[in-house]
Amino acid sequence: MEDTKDAFVFKGVAERLTLGITRILENMPGVVDVRFAEREPAEKRTLLFWEQKNTCILPEDLRDFYLTTDGFTLTWSVKVDDECVPLGCMMINSVGRLCPLLQPISVFSLPNAPSLADLDWEESSSETGLEPAPSAPHFDSRSRIYELDSCGGNGKVCLVYKNCTPGVVAQHSEIWFLDRSLCWHFLTATFTAYYRLMITHLGLPEWQYAYTPYGPSPQAKVENGRM
Repeated sequence: MEDTKDAFVFKGVAERLTLGITRILENMPGVVDVRFAEREPAEKRTLLFWEQKNTCILPEDLRDFYLTTDGFTLTWSVKVDDECVPLGCMMINSVGRLCPLLQPISVFSLPNAPSLADLDWEESSSETGLEPAPSAPHFDSRSRIYELDSCGGNGKVCLVYKNCTPGVVAQHSEIWFLDRSLCWHFLTATFTAYYRLMITHLGLPEWQYAYTPYGPSPQAKVENGRM
């Protein structure tokens, strides 16, 4: 009886977390093997330790998310010629894997070795009549960047704190996408908005590239065309 109650409670939590997308996927023709990974909530002390270690305050919506589930993984496949082919993947890293994109420079590194900071440049805003785009993150100490999703090697979705000052706690964050060419693309101002965006796109391959000037690769378009 207790196990049945626990299963019912988990189903309710899962339904809220996935915004009902699991039922939608399970009812779609050709979709099989919809899997949602159950995770325990993160502990408050774990979140506090992360904030102290990184000198950043987690946004309230992301904090609430982690206090519900320490990360998120939902995958699904499609049936092609009697074979199950993995297609969709929605993922949010756990607190333990919410790691800095830029690791501290090792004392053993060559003094003039190139780094991501060398890719920084200031884009001119000479064009008129256009709404100014959000300023892109920097690869140096002006930004603190943490990986939310590795996107299967097709880029990285990141929690970004901009205009940072060394030793000062950063509080305002945004969600950005770093593509394979190391160019930044603004996604959303809040984690909640990004989460809904991820669910809306069903975790299809390279869906984040819909928010770049060039879009998903031809291969991703073919794979997504199976839906």
